[in-house]
Amino acid sequence: MIPGVQVAMGGREWTVPPLTLGKLRWLMPKLRQLTDISAQMDETQIAILIEVVIAAMQRNYPDLTAESVENLLDLGNAAEVLRAVLTGSGLREHRPGEAMAVATNSDGSTVFSPPPADTPIP
Repeated sequence: MIPGVQVAMGGREWTVPPLTLGKLRWLMPKLRQLTDISAQMDETQIAILIEVVIAAMQRNYPDLTAESVENLLDLGNAAEVLRAVLTGSGLREHRPGEAMAVATNSDGSTVFSPPPADTPIP
């Protein structure tokens, strides 16, 4: 099991590992489209969220399908799960209790909080 961030989905605890650099490079343009996790998400943003989560989770749960993840995610846990992926991947600093939003600059580039300098990145 690859170490990661623990999250609850579907009545059980899951370990969400970081994205590989290859997956991160491939998903980065899509991550820029995730501006907010809320009821106002459109179908494209929901599909991207599922794609990002499955890309990370399949490292620990290779038999997990996109359909399974789609049925585990809901508006109550989606922000936390995405935060787990981004935090575990070193793209975001964990801030307990904070609402999740992936912000973008005016040029469309994504704004991520870097981890503290003394935090090892897996």
